[in-house]
Amino acid sequence: MRDNAIIQPVNRKGLFLAEPVLLVSAETDVRILINLFKLESIEETSLMMSTVYDGLSQGQPVSIIGPMIGAPYATLVLEEAIAAGAKKFLFVGRCGSLSEQVGIGDCIVPDASYIDEGTSRCYPMDSEIAYPDLDFTNTIFKAMKQSDQNSHCGKIWCTDGLYQETPKKVKYYQDKDAIGVEMETSALFTVAGYRKVSIAAMLVVSDHLYSFSWHSGFGTKAYKSGLSKLLTSVKDIITSD
Repeated sequence: MRDNAIIQPVNRKGLFLAEPVLLVSAETDVRILINLFKLESIEETSLMMSTVYDGLSQGQPVSIIGPMIGAPYATLVLEEAIAAGAKKFLFVGRCGSLSEQVGIGDCIVPDASYIDEGTSRCYPMDSEIAYPDLDFTNTIFKAMKQSDQNSHCGKIWCTDGLYQETPKKVKYYQDKDAIGVEMETSALFTVAGYRKVSIAAMLVVSDHLYSFSWHSGFGTKAYKSGLSKLLTSVKDIITSD
C-alpha cells in the first residue's frame, strides 16, 4: 500500500537504537529503568518532549525513550524511532483494571486493544481492534508467568478520554472481555502494524473502574510493589532477549 502522507517521518536526530527499544510512558519509570539497567556511557538525545537514553548495561546496548502519554504523542515518538531504523519495541505503561480478577499492582500483557482513540483512524485500517506482535507478546507473558507478579494476558480498551470513562463505556468494553483501560496501546499497535515492525506492551495496574467508580491505587503498597516487579521483569526480558 502506497503511503500518500505529505509529511513523512525521517531520522532527523541521527539516532542509532538498540532493540527492542523501550518506550516508557512515565518519567519516573524511565529513571527507575536507567538505575535498574545500571546504564553506563549514557547518551541523551531530545526527541520532541521526550528523551532518548542510549547506554550500556554490562556491555549490552540499551535504548529507552520517554516519557510519552496519549495516542497521538506516543505514535509520533514511535514513527520517529521507526524512521531511525528500529524494528522491535516494548511499551511499558500503566492501566486501570476493568475486571475483579485483575488487582492493583498486577501486570497486563495485552494481546489486543480496542480502538477508542482517534490516531488509529488516521491510518488506512477499518478494524475496531489492533494487535501487537503475538509471538513477542507470548514470549513476554510466559516470562511474566514465571515471575512472582500476578500477570494476565487479555484485551485492553484504549481511549483518548481519561475523564470520559463512563459507566456505559466501562460496561460496553467489559462485555467485550476487556480487562484494562489505558491511552496508548491501540494506536501503537496500529502504527507498528502499518509500518511492519514488532511491538508488545507491559502494563502495571494502577487503579480500577470495574465497579463503575474510581479506586486509585497509586499510593498503595500493592501498586508500588507491582511497579517494582514489572520494571525488574522488563530489565530481565531485555537483557535476556
